[in-house]
Amino acid sequence: SSHFGSSLPLPIATARHTLAAHQAEAANMADTKVAEKEKKAEKKVMDENDEAFCGYCSLQMLDSDGLASRVKGYNVKAPVQIVSLPGAELVVFEAHFLTTNPLFFLEIRNEEQFYLFGQWWMDGPKHSEANQICQLVPIKMQDCIKQSEQIPHAFAGEAHCQVLRNSTTRLASASFTTEDKKFKTKLAKVILTMPREAWMEYKSYRVRVWKAGKNWAGQDKDEDDEKEKNEDKKE
Repeated sequence: SSHFGSSLPLPIATARHTLAAHQAEAANMADTKVAEKEKKAEKKVMDENDEAFCGYCSLQMLDSDGLASRVKGYNVKAPVQIVSLPGAELVVFEAHFLTTNPLFFLEIRNEEQFYLFGQWWMDGPKHSEANQICQLVPIKMQDCIKQSEQIPHAFAGEAHCQVLRNSTTRLASASFTTEDKKFKTKLAKVILTMPREAWMEYKSYRVRVWKAGKNWAGQDKDEDDEKEKNEDKKE
């Protein structure tokens, strides 16, 4: 009766136990590798030192209904450079516009119905809600002219980064420089300044959006795999 007992001979039991331990260890190692890979990818998306930063901004003239004006000199777009030192408390973004361009320029008009509006974004030349950094709070162009009467060729505004916590109380500052060309006041430069903690919070938000996208993609894949399994069972 001892041959038919429920307990396995000791060498077999030990071998099975060792195999299970090896399998568990391999699974742990695989999980660790996946976690490390994800951490690495997350760091890339975060881009803490802005080594891969590729920004753009677009500024345009809108009418009092918020519609883009279609006259010559109504909008400009340019690449944005980070000009502050790495780790500086204030992150400074700068863009320049060619005022001698006869067609593509932005004129600051001394007319009541016109407003200045703009957007900053990153990850390439095309703007989307997903890659937007902030928007300029529209300013009356006549107010821009009034400001530049105090300090020649300069005026200021504020930009709103909507994804920040309490974003309406944490507006970034925008300062503009103009040049007079052929009796027109043209926009020459814009500097956007944002506290580093706000910039890092914005980038952390981007990481969350990236993670959410990966989670959704993973969920879709799981559902597709489940469907395939069910179809295989039917066959």
